[in-house]
Amino acid sequence: MIIELHALQTFAPSNLNRDDTGNPKDALFGGVRRARISSQSAKRAMRVSDVFKQGLAPMDIGLRTRYVATEITKRLKDLGYDQAIAQEQTNLLIAKLFAKADGKNADRASVLIYLSSSEFDWLTQKVIDLISAGHSLKDSGKEEDKKWATIKKEFVKTIKERSSAPDIALFGRMLAESPELNIDAACQVEHALSTHEVATAEFDYFTAVDDLSSDEQSGAGMLGLVAYNSATYYRCVRIHWDQLVKNLNGDVATATLTVDSFMKAFALVVPTGMQNRFLNQHMPDFLLAVARPYNDGQSLMNAFEKPINAPRQGGYAQPSINALVKYWDETERAFRLYAPQAISVLDPHGYLNTSEELQQATVNNLMDWVYTITSVLPTE
Repeated sequence: MIIELHALQTFAPSNLNRDDTGNPKDALFGGVRRARISSQSAKRAMRVSDVFKQGLAPMDIGLRTRYVATEITKRLKDLGYDQAIAQEQTNLLIAKLFAKADGKNADRASVLIYLSSSEFDWLTQKVIDLISAGHSLKDSGKEEDKKWATIKKEFVKTIKERSSAPDIALFGRMLAESPELNIDAACQVEHALSTHEVATAEFDYFTAVDDLSSDEQSGAGMLGLVAYNSATYYRCVRIHWDQLVKNLNGDVATATLTVDSFMKAFALVVPTGMQNRFLNQHMPDFLLAVARPYNDGQSLMNAFEKPINAPRQGGYAQPSINALVKYWDETERAFRLYAPQAISVLDPHGYLNTSEELQQATVNNLMDWVYTITSVLPTE
């Protein structure tokens, strides 16, 4: 089964996801420049959001960090172990199982490592075992190499191609230095693009007043420029249900809860770039979710290959919805192999005025939008 999530969402002036120059990210599509939100930015915003985490409580989401050794050492210190010994043994374990240490900091791995809470528990216990066995860091030779190979084999057997963390099950894990620990992602996230041309960023010239400056002192205490834009974005996500269940070691109940929480986060959560400066919390203009029995789903981005031209007083939201719905009807009529198991539409402003299929699938609120999909997920 494939679960598709589509959204159209309009943002007032903001800088949700900036590039190395501080400007909002963009991309060329359909021959014109578009505003863009990267998939990496969107995924992180959703997985660390309160919406996602609270929906999954009391389960923990994964930790992606180079400071795995520091986290384990902290746990060991709380258990009463000598910090220096724990740190040394932990650094060695991380280097043997995952990746060598950063050349500038022995307590930091050279790459980001993405682990669940239960995986941290396993590693913590393994360091305790090493300390209890009186393992010496000076040991070397074939026997030492054989011991580490056995430990790594045991760890791989414990976690291979599965995780207890819902976000790791969704987004996967990739470690180039330890490919046997990789997990194939169950979720594809498209870079969000504006449905219309956004040629260049605009700039806010701002000044800050020094509250303690005297009346004789003129000028601002600080001044600068901040880039921003505004746009209606199309966003798309696809979830491979069978891969998600596999990644969660066959736990269908957790997989269903993961889809439920992720759908809510998809609808409500956006990247937090400059959120205090611009207040960028805007609800979607349109949501479409589809559960398909086989892997025949699609992105609807090409509905906007020809950029939308907003009517002078109409804005971009409604014509974007019209273009999306028209493209849906056309492509589904031409390429649909199997009828969807469920279609769910949330149209809060009543812009949908075509497509009998989508009109019949329209629900009244976000909870119903989610439940329409989760109610058809397999129970075993």
